[in-house]
Amino acid sequence: MGLSAIDFLTGILNRRAFQKSVEDEMYKKTPGVFIFIDVDNFKSYNDIYGHNNRDFCLKHFAETMKKCFPAESIIGRYGGDEFVVYLKNLTLEEVQNYMADFQRMISHLTLPTGEQVQLSASAGGAAFPDQGEDFISLCRNADSALYNVKQNGKAAFKMKEK
Repeated sequence: MGLSAIDFLTGILNRRAFQKSVEDEMYKKTPGVFIFIDVDNFKSYNDIYGHNNRDFCLKHFAETMKKCFPAESIIGRYGGDEFVVYLKNLTLEEVQNYMADFQRMISHLTLPTGEQVQLSASAGGAAFPDQGEDFISLCRNADSALYNVKQNGKAAFKMKEK
């Protein structure tokens, strides 16, 4: 993929390239879990630490995703402080374990100033093909699960209920 497929700030797939890559996997019938990940309280973080540290935080999330998730995962930035990942051929227990590891890995961030910051993320997932047979329905169901997490305290991961 060319530069037009890569998010300029984070170095991971942009929204369009992520969607195309996931649709390719869906076409091949590769089972997976689509996950929306949202930085908790990002507006407050941005207001307190400023734009430069906002970008540092977003890069931290992207780097952590690359380190945490299996190499064959499809990782992207959906926009703003929203990230997405498609985890292929994993059990729901494995997905839960990866998301717990991700929460732990992002939780402590040291800013360039040396200041320690606590971070968390809210995430919602939907399984292909059971909870969405096309990208739009999978995305909608993962977003619904994310909304449920945000309404119930944040800093967690939940799958879409059947």
